[in-house]
Amino acid sequence: MAVTSSKSLQQTWRLRPRAITLAFGYAVVAGLWIFTSDWVLFAILQDSAAVERWSVAKGIAFVTITALFLLVLMWRTLGVLENAFNALKASERRLSSSRSQLSAVINSARDAIITVDGNSSVLSFNPAAERVFGCSARQVLGKSVNQLIPTGVDDNTHEFLITQALRASGEDFPVEMSVSRVRGRYGVMYTVILRDIGRRLQQEKALRDLNENLERKVAERTRELRDAVVRAQAADRLKSAFLATMSHELRTPLNSIIGFTGIVLQELAGPLNEEQSRQLGMVRGSARHLLDLINDVLDLSKIEAGELQVRSEPFDARESLERVVASIKPLADKKNLQLHVSIDPAVGLMISDRRRLEQIVINLLNNAIKFTERGSVTLECQLLGQEHGEKELRVDVSDTGIGIEPVHLSGLFQPFNQIDTGLTREHEGTGLGLAICRRLCELLGGRISVSSEQDKGSRFTVELPANQPQETEIKELQ
Repeated sequence: MAVTSSKSLQQTWRLRPRAITLAFGYAVVAGLWIFTSDWVLFAILQDSAAVERWSVAKGIAFVTITALFLLVLMWRTLGVLENAFNALKASERRLSSSRSQLSAVINSARDAIITVDGNSSVLSFNPAAERVFGCSARQVLGKSVNQLIPTGVDDNTHEFLITQALRASGEDFPVEMSVSRVRGRYGVMYTVILRDIGRRLQQEKALRDLNENLERKVAERTRELRDAVVRAQAADRLKSAFLATMSHELRTPLNSIIGFTGIVLQELAGPLNEEQSRQLGMVRGSARHLLDLINDVLDLSKIEAGELQVRSEPFDARESLERVVASIKPLADKKNLQLHVSIDPAVGLMISDRRRLEQIVINLLNNAIKFTERGSVTLECQLLGQEHGEKELRVDVSDTGIGIEPVHLSGLFQPFNQIDTGLTREHEGTGLGLAICRRLCELLGGRISVSSEQDKGSRFTVELPANQPQETEIKELQ
């Protein structure tokens, strides 16, 4: 506003010299016209009557020219005044619109906005300030802002600070305050924007308390977990010692029972009747079954404890699979089941743990025979992979047994998991065989999967890295 007034004043002072120059020029031209025209008339005309007539005509011409000149000048002047008036009205409308917009922004602001003059008197007080301080604008306009902000507002006030303010009820509360200064023709004016931060400070305090409590609880829980880990490690050591003891204390008498029963069944100590042979056969079968269960439990415990070591050495996979089939065939023959074997000619030397591979295949074949009453059990083995790339040994064991419902497939490889179909009363087992197979496959870097259809049979697929030895290693093995 001050800049606009200064420009208007400068423009006014530029127009005044022009008006003076124009008036002076008009006076000079008029005077020269009068004296020069009279002198010319007297020099040309000797008759005074003619001179008088020409003087009248000269005057009329001068008046007409002057009138036209004044008309043009007034026309332009009035046009300029009209344009100036229209521009002034447009400026007033824009100023009014800007004031309305500024007023709307200030009135709709969520923060309290107060304007203060150089004497600390309140000039404006928006609705948000009324809500924050609990008083109307009429009550504070023209009064000292120190009644609301005890620290006052002046040139020494920081542009941004956190301080205390007073409500109309006398209650003090924390505020976040921003102060801006504007200096003009009529002095300095301050715009104060403040926000009540009482609730925010309470929430921050509550958050700090919560963090402190959480840190304390985390520390306590960490100590508890550390103690639990110590106890678990101690229990694990006790379990390892117990398993080692049981491995010896249980296997030794069971092996003795199996051995002596076999000697008696061979009738080395004398002849046996049919009932005695049957009873001793049941004793040897039960002892072997118990030994298998103990071996499964010990193997699973070692795997879970990370104590089961796998060996990586070259061996003939075909020979191992044929040996497993030869040991399992009597079980299939006993149930009148056909045992089909198909081994790819490419299957040969590989690097892995021979004993664990045989253990996996034996478990799968035993399960297939156990749960198949008629039909066949099939073992298929092939070597997969590119000629010079990574190769895998794939072993499939399929049967024509009872199959598995889809709902039971997800938990099939969990320890001690048995399908609740009444078969556990008919077939022996603890549900550890498939769990051990899965863990062994993972230790060997492979995987095991199953597909099954109820009443039609199941197929278990084992895929293991072949890691076939190089030619030099084959020669050394041979």
